This record gives sequence, structure tokens and C-alpha cells, in this order.
Amino acid sequence: MQASKRNTMIALIENRNIEKENIPKALYEVGVIPTAKAWHHFIDQLLLWFAGLALAFAMMFFIAYNWTAFGRFGKFALVEGSIILIIALYGYLGRESLLSKVLLTVSSILLGVLLALVGQTYQTGADPWQLFFYWAVLILPWVVVSRFSALWMLWIFLINVSILLYIEAFRGFLGFAFHTEVSFLWIFFAFNTVAWALWEFFSSRFTWLDGTWAIRLLGFVSMSAITSLALSFFWEESSGLTLLVWVAWLIVVYVLYRVREIDLFMLALAALTFSIILINFLIHLISWRDFSLGYILFIGLVILGLGGGFAMWLKSLQKEAENETE
Repeated sequence: MQASKRNTMIALIENRNIEKENIPKALYEVGVIPTAKAWHHFIDQLLLWFAGLALAFAMMFFIAYNWTAFGRFGKFALVEGSIILIIALYGYLGRESLLSKVLLTVSSILLGVLLALVGQTYQTGADPWQLFFYWAVLILPWVVVSRFSALWMLWIFLINVSILLYIEAFRGFLGFAFHTEVSFLWIFFAFNTVAWALWEFFSSRFTWLDGTWAIRLLGFVSMSAITSLALSFFWEESSGLTLLVWVAWLIVVYVLYRVREIDLFMLALAALTFSIILINFLIHLISWRDFSLGYILFIGLVILGLGGGFAMWLKSLQKEAENETE
């Protein structure tokens, strides 16, 4: 709704339907420029999040700094007591308020502190990946109950870290051996692309998942992985499958965010990865010859042409989206 108002105002201003001296007032009236009340609400939420995160990290550093001053039972009592107290407050407040979501996020972080405390106190000899994996498993009920996008992103991050640490430790995953950086990227790309696809699928069915920031973040991670894989085809002589998957990724993004609906951010990611791969392809071709000043000038002109062309394309899509909302 806010994006629609902003696009409408941009169109009115560009068409000079609003007098120049009346533009600030018009922007305030429709809510494009935040009012004092909106700023107060934003700062209030921001400070609440900072307070919650500060509490979680303060607990961590307090125990680390006073490690010798506390006995093992004192450390466990401090962390476990904080978790129990926070969960009790969450149960009292309910799950719909912002404060309850902050409390559940703090308790999820403190659970990781508790697992690290167990490993450090009893020297279990567990591999690092197990800390993050068990952390993700134990907070999963809280993540499901919370119906909160940020906690789901924390869970996805923990799974990512545990998978990468597992592969580093054993050079394998589910029975398959991985010995190169390209192999790591395939797992990283596969997991985050599946998470992105599932999030996109369920976002239309659950309103609390419809936040575009999470979809865009997962899309950016997926784009980074597939772009790195496609680059490996030119510079590490990896399988041509990487380019085929990269092309398939571009097609899927175009269908989802151009044909089905227009999402300029995701299309900008597609334009970025296309530009990166095309430029590296040209550099790879030229690198087999004498890399002269003329070639450098040619690459620079191609970069300028791609940037200008995609900027014009995205601008036209913005106007198309504005016309559809009117």
C-alpha cells in the first residue's frame, strides 16, 4: 500500500500535476514522508530491538568476563533462569505483540549461549557444526510458534552454518564427497534456493510470511551462490551444468517477478548477475590475447551500456507497475 502511494506521487510529480511548492505538503498528507508520530513509533521499535539484543549479548560477555568468578552451577543458573523468565513473560504477553517477539528472539539467542556453555564447561569434544545444528533443532518449536519472519531467518542462518561446518569437517554430505569450493557452493545454493522457493510458495498462504525483505534476502543469497558457480565455469573450468542452472535461475526469476508480478529488486538482481557473467565471459575471451588498452576501453563501454540499458528497462517496468496500480 505504501509503495503504491509512493509510485503514484512519483508519477504526479514527474507529470508536474503538483505545484513545486506544494510537493512537501502533499507527501506528508499521503504519508510518503513519515510524520512525527511515525518516527516516534519507528524509534520506539528500534530501541526495543536494540535493548533485547543488548540484553542477550550482555549475558554472553558477562559470563565470559566473570568465568572464574562463577562456579559451573552459577553460570548455568544465570542463563537457564534468564531463559525461563523470558519464556514466562512471553506466555504472559501472548505472541502477537512486538515485545513478545523480541523476548522469543532473545531466548533463542540465549539458548545458543547455553549450548556453548555446556560445551565449554564439560569439554564434550563435539564438532563445531553440532553446536549450530542442535541450536537450530532446539529453537525450532519457538520458531514455529512465533510466526515471526526474523526468527525463521535466524533458523535458516543456523542451518547454513551447520551444513558448511559439517562439510568442512568431513568433506562430505549425505554420503557424497566434496573436496572443492565449487562443491560447497552447490550445497549452499541448493539449500537457500529451496528455502527461497518454499518461502515464496507459503507467503501467499500465511500473512506473516508476506514480508518482501525475507524473500529478497534469500533471493540475494541464492543469486550470489549461482553467480559464483557460473563464474567458476570460466575461471576454474567447472562443469557446464553451472551455466545451465544459472540460465534456469534467470528464467525462473523473470517468470516470477516480471510475468507473474513486477518486483524491481529481484529483477535488478537478475540484471546484476547477467552483467557480471557477461563481463567475465568477455574478459575470459580477451585474456587469451594481448590485453591492451583498447580491450579495457571496450569492457568499460560494455559495462556502461549494460548499466544504462538495465536502468532504462527497470524504469519502464516501474512505470508499468504504476499504471497497473492506478
